[in-house]
Amino acid sequence: MIDDSTTLKRIHSIQLDILDKVERICKENDIPYYLIGGTLLGAVRHKGFIPWDDDLDIAIPRKDFNRFIEICKTQLDNKYFLHWTSTDPEYWLPFAKIRKNGTIFEEKPIRNLDAHKGIFVDIFPLDNANKQISFFQGMQAKISKAIQCLILKKRGLDIELEFSKKMRFFELLLSGFSIRRLASLRDCIMSLNKNDKSKYYINLASNYNHIKETFPKTKFDPPKKTEFEGNYYNAPNDWDYILRRIFNDYMELPPPDKRVGHNPVRI
Repeated sequence: MIDDSTTLKRIHSIQLDILDKVERICKENDIPYYLIGGTLLGAVRHKGFIPWDDDLDIAIPRKDFNRFIEICKTQLDNKYFLHWTSTDPEYWLPFAKIRKNGTIFEEKPIRNLDAHKGIFVDIFPLDNANKQISFFQGMQAKISKAIQCLILKKRGLDIELEFSKKMRFFELLLSGFSIRRLASLRDCIMSLNKNDKSKYYINLASNYNHIKETFPKTKFDPPKKTEFEGNYYNAPNDWDYILRRIFNDYMELPPPDKRVGHNPVRI
């Protein structure tokens, strides 16, 4: 947790600047987006950032996510950096980051990496799903997570990974793949369902359980404006349903020992 409130406020200010740039790109190009996760919780409970939080999350449906990535090549100015496999062939995450150039937010797992480490906003892809729970979606989640673990190991992140026998099979099978090729395979598996008229969204890039992160599209669309740090941004229209699925009694503050952020080692 960042103890210096002045530093945290400066981080929040930069993240809001990034969010405003992303929001403008989305608005100008008719790209739907939604505040999600702890950012959505902060908007509802605090009208802004959770006081101890140090990140900002939004989500975009996969088809529009891919379009957003392409549009950023021409519409994202040099104040910002799109961190994705198209700009860093060794990028290690299943979601994109928009980072602010000239800043550093170095988390412990990436402290030994030679990569852009600027302050960021996370952008998650929402994939199509047919049901709340299905065998197919469960396999998607397991296989994409297994490949993701291989990417993290191959990239050399400073984290401990537990490899089951199935995971070791994947490691052996895909050992010759580059990180970029592994990421392409992971993204292909995550986005196998091409039916944009399906009834659900699934966020397979989230750290939460994939079943918790599967929602009826009607809970997202049409989005509604929600206050966040004095401005208004898109949020899922039934944010109460979504927050209860993920956080249960979300209006209750967690105990002090659970009020933690990313714990950066260098800012």
